[in-house]
Amino acid sequence: MESASPVAVIGQQQIQSQGIVNTQDLLQKLPQVGIPGLSRANSNFLTSGNGIATINLRNLGDSRTLVLVNGRRFVPGVAGTSIVDINNIPADFIERFEVVTGGASAVYGSDAIAGVVNYILRTDIDGIIARGQYGISDRGDNAVYNGSLSAGTKFGADGRGSVIANITYSKEEGLLSRNREISSQDCSSLGCGPQSYSSYAAQGRFQLRNGNAASGTAGGFASDLFTFNPDNSLQLGFPTGYGFNRNAVRRITTPIERIIGSLNAQYEVADSATLFLESTYAKTRSSSQIEALALDSINDGVGTGYNIDNPFLPAAIRQQIIARNSDGIASNDVTSIAFRRRQNEVFSRSNRNDRDTFRIAGGVRGDFSDKWNYELSAVYGQLLDRTSSQDIDISRYGQAVNAIRDASGNIVCADAAARAAGCVPINLFGYGTATPEASAYVLAAEPRAVRIRNTQFVVNGNVGGSLFALPYGDVRASVGGEYRREKSTEDWDALTNAGLNSGNQTPDTIGSFNVKEAFGELDIPLLKNLPFVQSLSIQGAARYSDYSTIGHVFSWNAGGEYSPFRGLRFRGLYAVANRAPNIGELFSSASETFPSVQDPCNGVTATSTGTYAAACRAIPAIAAAVQNGGTFNYTLADIQSINGFNGGNRNLSEEKGKTLTLGAVIAPDQVRGLSLTIDYFDIRLENAIGIVPRATSIQQCLLTGQSQFCSNVIRNNTGRIQTVNAQNINVAATKTRGIDVNFTYGRALGLTQDDRLDLNVLYTHTIGYDTQSDPSAPLNSGVGNLEFGGVFRNKVNATLTYSTGPVSLNWTATYLSPMVDTVRDEFAETADALGLSDEIRRHNEITSYLYNDVQVRFRAGERSTMDFFIGVNNLFDRKPPKLEDTVFYGTITGTTTAADIYDPIGRRFYAGAQIRF
Repeated sequence: MESASPVAVIGQQQIQSQGIVNTQDLLQKLPQVGIPGLSRANSNFLTSGNGIATINLRNLGDSRTLVLVNGRRFVPGVAGTSIVDINNIPADFIERFEVVTGGASAVYGSDAIAGVVNYILRTDIDGIIARGQYGISDRGDNAVYNGSLSAGTKFGADGRGSVIANITYSKEEGLLSRNREISSQDCSSLGCGPQSYSSYAAQGRFQLRNGNAASGTAGGFASDLFTFNPDNSLQLGFPTGYGFNRNAVRRITTPIERIIGSLNAQYEVADSATLFLESTYAKTRSSSQIEALALDSINDGVGTGYNIDNPFLPAAIRQQIIARNSDGIASNDVTSIAFRRRQNEVFSRSNRNDRDTFRIAGGVRGDFSDKWNYELSAVYGQLLDRTSSQDIDISRYGQAVNAIRDASGNIVCADAAARAAGCVPINLFGYGTATPEASAYVLAAEPRAVRIRNTQFVVNGNVGGSLFALPYGDVRASVGGEYRREKSTEDWDALTNAGLNSGNQTPDTIGSFNVKEAFGELDIPLLKNLPFVQSLSIQGAARYSDYSTIGHVFSWNAGGEYSPFRGLRFRGLYAVANRAPNIGELFSSASETFPSVQDPCNGVTATSTGTYAAACRAIPAIAAAVQNGGTFNYTLADIQSINGFNGGNRNLSEEKGKTLTLGAVIAPDQVRGLSLTIDYFDIRLENAIGIVPRATSIQQCLLTGQSQFCSNVIRNNTGRIQTVNAQNINVAATKTRGIDVNFTYGRALGLTQDDRLDLNVLYTHTIGYDTQSDPSAPLNSGVGNLEFGGVFRNKVNATLTYSTGPVSLNWTATYLSPMVDTVRDEFAETADALGLSDEIRRHNEITSYLYNDVQVRFRAGERSTMDFFIGVNNLFDRKPPKLEDTVFYGTITGTTTAADIYDPIGRRFYAGAQIRF
């Protein structure tokens, strides 16, 4: 109500009244919060980061939302970023959290373009509070356990000191895809079911291969397929239903287990100085579960497949090969046997995550006088994240596939050196045929693993108070400085570095930066208590930052407030915010690739016409090549030699956000307990960091000559493309605007002696949300469109609480307006081209959703020392929309829906108790 910019405040009572174990679940209901970059429902398929919980204000990205604890930074939970994993903040230790939207960099620093989520921890526990809760879905799965113990006391003379502590344990078991009808089967453009199962089957899909160019394309395949029945008898062809249903083993939500210990203390050493300490340690374990590796003998680096004389080959197939290879028809010969095989019994590529987060903050605060205060603080935080999974050694796998019979008739590896090293031949012909010994041999000696270490150190000092008096009040100011140092390392195992296991080659990343900042705020009262001017004031803030990576950055804001009379206040603020590129964007190692690209200049002559012809001839080397009637051409060798680099870019500059908010605050004396805020917001993100596709860089460099495209394209002295990079550059833009409404009303009803009704409504109407990946790209509207941002036109969160005596009833409703999953016109054209079923077409239209959560709470004991509560989330069991895994849908893999937006679990019950001693 008093802030110059829109703020949503969620208190401890509201957290407890919804049975919240993880605060991400509550934040996701707020209309200001968009789709999280990381959550339990969208991280199952990541190579790391499974189960991490992040916040995305205004759908501008998690890296543009700054998360603070007691106004201070928290160590990042994701490698190379500023993104905080809010799993590390225990719900039972939170007094409230405040959501400030819009450019807040001037006040809080970089990363606050979209806004700030500030967690305020408790300070006033006296005694012991024990709390326990258990929850389960109405299908008997997705169990959730939570227990916490908080304690606090005062100490020292006159109670000058206080200490509070909390330990929390929580466990969420997660949910398997097969346990919900919507996601139990693989889906594709053909629909859901056996027709869409993966051709990488558990028993293998084998194909006779013909290396004779006369049969068509050199190295092409003959048409013959074979596989195996469940009893491992031979099955010619590959009938529908013989594939692998990947959703049978996938997860909708990842399990997560957390142990968090927190301790806060303070001691008043003098009337003007109080020492304080905050500490947190969190141990988090999570895991993913995905289908076993789909190995392809042609594309996955294990050679050309099985030799035709492999001793594991079924006799019937062997006889067929002998007959074909002796009929004198070369085009009919079989030279090898290619395979697609799921590695079910060989190894599991599901991740195991183990994270340790430690943070300590301390300092001194106090008053210089009755008008001036100060604070000096330091923060140190560290994250250690270890993610590992089994994997194969590609070179060993190739050795195990190549088997022969020795002189004694034993099946052995053909390579003598491999045999000496312990090679065991692997049999993939059928279900479960790879022996434990063969599986053990092809496994990598060490698991596929990444070790992440983030560290953060911050020193901050500030003073604030009254500068001088004006006729209508004191001019108040706050000034200070901050030093921050951050470092991040992402260390992969040796095989992953070399690209010799089943995943992509991944280099290590290491980087660091420091920043020195000076900041200040000013509040000037202009008029007060005059006719038609209850109050009039202006405010401003500025922050100057000097980064070791990008140099100087300046953020500022300016605004004002005007109240014509008591109960009505107008407010406005304009802010210019910045985000410095993070460690990953700057320092991630460049990896070389040889992309398949086309130069529009290929084939240009002196007289040719077309979109790019004139621009091509403007390149001197090309002009010279075509001036005497020649043609500018590429050879196959020229095309194949084009390289490029992906990764970080140390020449990045800061992103810039411009925010305008205009609003009104209404709290009439005539209606006690009512307050209403209405705010218009307009946020424009410029110079955003993104990646331009290589083809776009080539084309737009010719058409526009702009540096953001041409800097990616390097031509040699013949005019031919030599290198096309796809590294991070400052190229993208986003703009969003809308209206926020916060309505609060509470009063006694008089039905009983002490009854009360409270209503709180948060509502956001988004007028526009447009993104552009680069200046040449189309402007995509994400309002009501899941494909281009997933921003709801209208999103409402309303909480109604009725209490009387020891009983309270809480009802929370969250409304999500209708959505489509892609642009309607484009969808219709593409759907016709692909021949999609009418059922799949209908699923493109997502209706509005209304989720309802209820809780009943009862207090007992002489001083209400015991609370008992029971609740239901998604009371009416609203099912999520079905979004098949086709080219249209941005489905979370394994869920057949947008599981990070719509509830994929269904109705859930929970019950618990809290006791105070």
